[in-house]
Amino acid sequence: MIWRRSKKKAVPRPRPGNRQQDIRRARNLSAERGSSRKFMLPVAIVCLVALGCGALWLWLPTLLTNADSWLKTENSFLVKEIIIEGNHRCRRPEIIKALNLDSRQLIFTFSLMQAQRRITDLPFVKQAVISRRLPDRLQIVIKERQPKALLYLNDLYMVDGEGVVIAKAQPAEKLDFPLISGVSLKEWRQRPQVWRGLLKKAMRLLKIWEERRSQLPEEVSQIVMDEACGLNLFTTGRNWELQLGFDNYDERLERWQQVLQVLGKRAATVKYFDCAGESSVVAGLRQSQ
Repeated sequence: MIWRRSKKKAVPRPRPGNRQQDIRRARNLSAERGSSRKFMLPVAIVCLVALGCGALWLWLPTLLTNADSWLKTENSFLVKEIIIEGNHRCRRPEIIKALNLDSRQLIFTFSLMQAQRRITDLPFVKQAVISRRLPDRLQIVIKERQPKALLYLNDLYMVDGEGVVIAKAQPAEKLDFPLISGVSLKEWRQRPQVWRGLLKKAMRLLKIWEERRSQLPEEVSQIVMDEACGLNLFTTGRNWELQLGFDNYDERLERWQQVLQVLGKRAATVKYFDCAGESSVVAGLRQSQ
């Protein structure tokens, strides 16, 4: 019998490692673990905040209802006084009605923007500013539209300086304003953009006339709007007709004043002045009786 000597498997011996590399690996591993922990913390905070907001959103209607009932029971923060300033033509009851407040209205639980929009829709109201004055007051400051002329549309309507039709003129109103005519109610409704544009031109002409008032011999009696020829202005006193066209009113009035200076007393014999030309003024004489 032959015995063979079996070889033992060689056990791998650990090589002598680099101490600095081992330290570097350990540091990198600890840094990765630390960064993952730092990342998880904000994620957890965000999740908790989201859960809290969701719960609050679900319970918010109930909380608001309970708070509303409690404040009304305690008579706290109810609207008890309304202060209105700047209204002269627009009446106080109309403004309060436009607020659309409840009988027991909390000062916090209505929209200021919507209330301002409703008040601005009232005649004569150009701007409205509403502010809360705690604990129980509302303050409303009104800026009204001021009538500058009367527009005839089968009836008399007041117009402001921007050419906005305010409201129908009432019999008790003081109607000492220039009259604007030349369009019927039917024509106004058929082509509103055309006539609104002419109305704004007429109000611009009145503004220029007012600025030159100290230099002009008479006041404006009437302005007739014409879709084809523009604006024709009639004065008081000598009842001159000024044909001024569609634009350049300042320059055309300047030319008309120069012609008046040249004519002197003979200007009383003139019936109309055609100032719609580019650089000329044509005078038409009255018929001798």
